[in-house]
Amino acid sequence: MVGRDRCTGVMFAGTTRRSRYAAGFMYESAPAADILLGLGIDPERLAEAMPRVDPAGVKVRVASPLFRRFWAKGIAAVALPNGIFVSPTVMERFRSGAEPDRSGNLIVHELMHIEQWRRLGPMRHLVQYIGDYLRNRWDGFGHWESYRAIRIEQEARDVASSIIGGGPR
Repeated sequence: MVGRDRCTGVMFAGTTRRSRYAAGFMYESAPAADILLGLGIDPERLAEAMPRVDPAGVKVRVASPLFRRFWAKGIAAVALPNGIFVSPTVMERFRSGAEPDRSGNLIVHELMHIEQWRRLGPMRHLVQYIGDYLRNRWDGFGHWESYRAIRIEQEARDVASSIIGGGPR
């Protein structure tokens, strides 16, 4: 379903829902499939790269302020086994259709992390992710260099780049 945002008047694929978080804050959520449709991303290419992920079943939610306090500076989104959590700025970018390549790259990258969670299982995923990061730090890399060198992050960037195009981000 394609709708129009009541505040901005911008067309948005699918529907957004407001969900209630702790302390009475209201945050939006939308199925990843609706965001992908709005960005014109080919669902067949996505399904080939991520056979364990059905974007219609993955919710993209604005992360609560408390959750975002634990994010490193510069993080726009976090994928967990139960969905994708984004900053309010990112959700607004999805809703408005602004920067479609950047938005598409981010949503595909995060969906790939859900694929990895499901393929590896939570323990192997976390051990590989944290182990790679700590090994890179031990080898003298800074935070961002260590983050970029994590194999799981490299795979997510490569898949997003192959589906969206435009090279690695």
